[in-house]
Amino acid sequence: MIRLSDHIAAAGGWLSLEAFMQLALYHSEEGYYSTAIENIGMRGDFSTTPTLSPILAKAIIARWKEACARCGTRLPLLEIGAGSGALAVKIMDQLGFWNRLNTDYVIVETSPRLREFQHLLLGSQAKIYSGMEKALKHCGGKAFIFSNELVDAFPARVFEYTEQGWQEVGLTVKDGAVREELRPVLQKPLFSHMLEYDSQPGQRIEIHDSYAKWFTGWLPLWSMGSMTVIDYGAEMEYLYHRRPRGSLRGYKSHQVLSGEELYSYPGRTDITCDVNFTDLLELSRNCIGDRVTLATQRDYLLPYAEKTPQDAFLTDEYGAGDHFQVLIHERL
Repeated sequence: MIRLSDHIAAAGGWLSLEAFMQLALYHSEEGYYSTAIENIGMRGDFSTTPTLSPILAKAIIARWKEACARCGTRLPLLEIGAGSGALAVKIMDQLGFWNRLNTDYVIVETSPRLREFQHLLLGSQAKIYSGMEKALKHCGGKAFIFSNELVDAFPARVFEYTEQGWQEVGLTVKDGAVREELRPVLQKPLFSHMLEYDSQPGQRIEIHDSYAKWFTGWLPLWSMGSMTVIDYGAEMEYLYHRRPRGSLRGYKSHQVLSGEELYSYPGRTDITCDVNFTDLLELSRNCIGDRVTLATQRDYLLPYAEKTPQDAFLTDEYGAGDHFQVLIHERL
């Protein structure tokens, strides 16, 4: 297991929560996504929409066909963060034999362990890359890009409002134990205005700076297509309603961990937080000429729902249907 105190000492005695998440999730030998994750679904560490129903695959195929018609070309399907490959399998089922033979299916997956799952499950049906640059080069810059619960897997910076204003949350070692410590904000986040607003003392927020850096890094290589981003979260004005301590949490065998429990099992716990879609909208809207829309998962999936308990759950206006948002970014 990761010796967190050693990494705090190496960082000079204070480790930001973004750095902690990067370490706990992506350490090459001991990170959660590198080694510890065993399965995705009801018997794994977390469940996602593709493990529950084919409804998302139906929606994506319908939108892909519309995008291909608007672009005048058959766009490769490019899935980012394919997990166990469950969504890819369902999409290929929905494509049918002829479309499956004539459509490029490309996956971008940073986790070596998950790439192993995907290779075993999909074989030669998908091209799998570790980064967007090679994947987009393979696609010639044109692609129908989509992801489900990707942004929340990026490390986030955590800030707390105090009487002195906003401060960043990090970890230090006191009396031999790992403890949280606030420090002044030395570097403002990218593409976020959340720190410009006052709040109540004690309020915490999370900002996905690492996602913004990743997104803007490969975006110039994408020349045409559509991008669909699905994740749990909300726009800024709704996100932290009734969440005075923010949304940072962990999942271990379907058990929710919070507070100092998060720091007890680094590398063995999936750590996440809700996504601020105001930031994601700004990232996309900075691309002059592109079209950007935001909808709830309910609105996105409802036309393809069947009368099953799973589809009812995923489109529930008081549950998953409203808690998940869908951002569509079109570059035609």
